Amino acid sequence: MVHAADHLSAQELETLSTQAIAAKDTAYCPYSKFRVGACILTESGEFVQGANVENASYPVGTCAERVAFGNAIVSYQLYTSLPPR
Repeated sequence: MVHAADHLSAQELETLSTQAIAAKDTAYCPYSKFRVGACILTESGEFVQGANVENASYPVGTCAERVAFGNAIVSYQLYTSLPPR
């Protein structure tokens, strides 16, 4: 379940932002060259990253947020927060 970010500490918000920016380095975007990173905070306090993945068939790519959620799900983590936009 995603909650409002108002319950997060300044340090958690900073970590979410920093890790989302760092995740951009792992993006696979040979067509647009537009790197996107995301980070979510799990209920256990882990930060899970994701980055966009493009496909030659343009609409089939995967956004960074979906990759982060997928990474959390496959590692059996429940997410609690996303950084505010």
